[in-house]
Order: sequence, then structure tokens, then C-alpha cells
Amino acid sequence: MNRSTAVLLAAMALAGSAQAADAPAFKPVRSDEDYGYLRDVQDRQGLDPLRYIPLGGEAYLSLGGEARLRVDAIDSPRFGLDSERPDTFALGRLLLSGDLRLTPALRVYGELGLHRDIGKRDAPAAIDRDGVDAQVLFVDLAPAAGWRVRLGRQELQLNPTQRFIAVRESPNIRQSFDGLRVTRASGNLKLDAFYLQPVTPSPGAFDDERSRTQRFYGLYASAKLSPRQTLDVYTLGLERDRVRFGAVNGDERRISLGARLAGTAGAFDYDTEGVIQGGRFAGRRIRAFAASASGGYTLDQSWKPRLALRLDVGSGDKDPTDGTLGTFNPLFPKGAYFNETTLFSWGNLVSVRPSLGVTPRKGVSLEVSYTTHRRWTGADAIYIQPLAPLAPIGGDHAKAVGGATQLDGTWQVNRNLKLQAQLVHQEAGPAIRALGGKPVNLAVLFTQIRF
Repeated sequence: MNRSTAVLLAAMALAGSAQAADAPAFKPVRSDEDYGYLRDVQDRQGLDPLRYIPLGGEAYLSLGGEARLRVDAIDSPRFGLDSERPDTFALGRLLLSGDLRLTPALRVYGELGLHRDIGKRDAPAAIDRDGVDAQVLFVDLAPAAGWRVRLGRQELQLNPTQRFIAVRESPNIRQSFDGLRVTRASGNLKLDAFYLQPVTPSPGAFDDERSRTQRFYGLYASAKLSPRQTLDVYTLGLERDRVRFGAVNGDERRISLGARLAGTAGAFDYDTEGVIQGGRFAGRRIRAFAASASGGYTLDQSWKPRLALRLDVGSGDKDPTDGTLGTFNPLFPKGAYFNETTLFSWGNLVSVRPSLGVTPRKGVSLEVSYTTHRRWTGADAIYIQPLAPLAPIGGDHAKAVGGATQLDGTWQVNRNLKLQAQLVHQEAGPAIRALGGKPVNLAVLFTQIRF
């Protein structure tokens, strides 16, 4: 065991021994948390002395972090099509954060990360391993009430589903961006404008840099139509240099226009989103789209059973010779949106997922689901996360990729400790068998401690 791995495991043990006082739940993006309320709390308990360290006047410092261990057991990575072997391994993540609030108008936030793969037989993926590095480091300025200007390295979450813009929580290294983001919040309306470049992890210490070949920018507006309904509308631009679709290489200039409507009505909940994409790729027009519609009904019974159904569609390229690229690009998607196998992306996909979830007790949830996966068109590839073709497009145009039976469990033991598990059996449908692929079985366990 090398030194950095030992440090990470020791930090998990120390974090697990800490007891937290009653406080708000941790947020998916830790920089969204604000512990200024502790200024007026006289009897601070647990880790409160770390969450609020007064520095005089209105200034204070908050310290926090996370230690997470993910254990995977998989028998056929990538449907057994590559040289990757069956494996059982762990991925460890340690994040330590400092939030310095100098005045209501000036803030500096930083987060150091250490990421390690433990016992992996094959070479680690780019998002498995990284030395100590700046995961987040930005300055916030508030020039006027309701305004915020953020400059530096940051994470981006614009809605809870994270379909197309995600913090990449499930893999070991989360997604960061370098750049500028301006936020205006007024009443029930919030508007974000940003110009960012994704950060590319490197395995050494303090060597992560922004991608010089990608630029991501846009406007995102979110409005609370009522206490139980939210409408989002957005336009997003993605520029990528020297990328490949099929047998063609070139520069991609893609614009996405989208809208999302989500809410609840009694025992019914719903979430719908649609995106159309245009632009140019290597002299070809881009004409692509994606749509998602999900709904659930929670019964007023013991264990609160929830019946749900979700449909997800992403377009594919029906004719590579017609001068138009029809493959949908999911931008920076949530990797585990379909499941933890990462075997599916939004490009060229039709997916239907019925599910049944129960809550046996507070903090414990179980869900069983079955998801069908098909190609939108047999003329385009099967894409895995985030948008990589599983294999070259062959002569077989079968659309059925195969269904996945899945069991998910979550136990929020207390505010600090969460356990999650997922079991997946992914079938090999005709489109996979035509490539020589086989079924995939995966078991994943997460132990996450936040403090």
C-alpha cells in the first residue's frame, strides 16, 4: 500500500469517528453550503467549531470534507469486448474544503482532492486516480444584492436531475470547470450565465489543467411557477476541437436549446426535459435531439411504495453520408443516470425504465427496476459514457441492446454517514451479441462520510 492510499484510508477512519450536531443536510455541491447561521448559536456541538471559526467582524472560516470508498465487482467490463478482465477493486476519494467568508460581498472557497484506485487489475481510467490537487478554487464577489460573480475552478449543477450538466458524483473524480459564472437571483427567478472550460485530471500532484480544446458557455434560467412546480429554460454552447464521430474527424460547434418542467401534484411527481441541438461538425450540419419524461406515484401506505416510469430518448445518425450529424451529445452527463455500469450514453438511445421503490424506515430506501435499452437507429453506434462508441459500426443493424435488472439500496445512517449499494444484471441483446459481447454483472458498494 503506497503512502497516499494509506493517508486516504486513515482519513476515512478519522472522519467516521466524528459526531455531527443537528444541522442542515449536506448539499451535492459543498460550496453551496453556508454555516453563517452558527454565528448566533451559543452552544455549538459536534463539528460546529470547525464549521464556524470566527475571524473578527463578519469574517469566518468553515472547514469540511468528505471521505468516500467505492468497491466494484464486475465480470465483463464493456460487455467483454475489450481486453479488460473481470475485476474487484476499490476507488478512494478524499476531499478537504475551506470556505473563507471575509465580508458579505467577498468569499474565497477551496477544496483539495486526493483520489486513488486500490487493487485494480487493469490500468486506471483518467477519472480514477489523481494526486493532491485543487478540485475547487474560486473567488465570489457580490457587487449588489442578488448578484454573484464567481471566478476560478468550480463545480456546476443547474438542476437536481443533472442529466446533461453534472458534478460527476458517481465516478471517483468529480467534474470541475475553470472560468467565469455570473448569477442573478430575484424572487422566484434565478439566471446563470457562464463561460467555462472543463478541467482534465492528471495523475500527478497539482497538475490538473483546463482543457485547451473545449469551451462551454450558456444561459440557464430557472423559475418557481408555484411552490410545487419549476420551469427551466436554457441555451448552451459547446465547442470541441479535433473530435471524432464515426469515421470523420473535425471540430464540433454545437448549440443546445432546452427546457425542463418538474413538480408534484398530490401523490404524483413528474420531471420532463427536452433538448434540440444544432451547429456544425467537420463541414456537416448538426441536427439532434433528446427527450426525457418520468413520473411516479407514491401510495399512502406503509413503506410508502412509489411506482414510477421513465422514458429517455437520444437521437442517432441515420445516414453518415447525408451531410448531417444526428448523434445527440449529452455534454457533461450524469454518469450513473442509467446505472453504475456506465455502458450507456444518451447518444443513439431509447430507454424505458419502470421501477418500484419503498422506504422501510427513515433514511432507508430500496428500489427495483428493469430498463430496456435500444438503439435509436441501427446505422449509428452503441455509445457508452460519456459519448464513446462501444465498437466500430458494423453491418449488423440490430437495435435491441439488452435490458438491465437492477436493485438499489441507500441507508442514510446519520447526517455524516451514507451507505449505498447497487446490483445490476445487464443482458446482451442482439446488437451486443453481433459484436461478440456477453452479459454483464456488477455489484457496487459506496461508503461515504461527510463532515
